[in-house]
Amino acid sequence: MKETSQAKQMTHPNFILGLVSILLLFIGIGLYRNGSESGNIIWYIAVGLGAIHWIWGITDVFRQQNLASQSRVFWQILVVAIPAVGSMLYYMNSKTVRM
Repeated sequence: MKETSQAKQMTHPNFILGLVSILLLFIGIGLYRNGSESGNIIWYIAVGLGAIHWIWGITDVFRQQNLASQSRVFWQILVVAIPAVGSMLYYMNSKTVRM
């Protein structure tokens, strides 16, 4: 069975990294609020993974040559202004995402 474009974009490594970092962030905050010291460690790991996800998303948007100039500016602003969600939206909606 041929994989659809949407499914291929949802399995992009950076999209998955973004999901993992957001999930770890919520888990870490929850553990920290309940008094667990491991919440801090999980929270720091989530922030580190989120930073990698954000930088990877920025580089993908800036290197994309197939986007129209207005579309490229929109995605650049979105990915820079809303770090985790912006790049995940880019990977979900972009027609040509490099792997």
